[in-house]
Amino acid sequence: MKKRVFLFVGLFCIVAQPLVAQRPNDAVEVKVENLQATPLGVSVTLRAHNSRDRIQMMIGFPEGQSIALAMRHEKGPRPIAHDLFKDFLDRNGWQVQRVVIRALQGGTFMADLTLEKERETQVYDARPSDAMAIGLRYDAKIFVNKEVFEQQKQEEEREEVKPKEPDTLRL
Repeated sequence: MKKRVFLFVGLFCIVAQPLVAQRPNDAVEVKVENLQATPLGVSVTLRAHNSRDRIQMMIGFPEGQSIALAMRHEKGPRPIAHDLFKDFLDRNGWQVQRVVIRALQGGTFMADLTLEKERETQVYDARPSDAMAIGLRYDAKIFVNKEVFEQQKQEEEREEVKPKEPDTLRL
């Protein structure tokens, strides 16, 4: 009897763990609404489905270009790093399952890139820009934890409240 219980629990853990890992906890699906080049980098706006909620982040020019190429399902004349990583994953049987922007800490967004191979799931900490650039090459869904929307609103409010320093001319 004990052997059957252990066998059942073991099988449940093997089957249920990937299912739990596949469901983003308290996250909202988003789409890349806008990519805009600025003097400081690329501004990315992610908008929630069926909501006005959106987050905005700044990323580097190379990552912005890579995301734009992935959204158009295009490749450059030579593989860039995200294409190379996709080729590596493909050759080893991995697929990107999803991207989750999980937190905003001190003005920096944190993300997870979830990979799947057969019944195995692995989650990797990643910069959101890299996770999106790779995930979009697989048409993977992008999610943002609900608390991230609120965290960004709070950070924006703090920035508005800060007194601005007067511009000074240094000679």
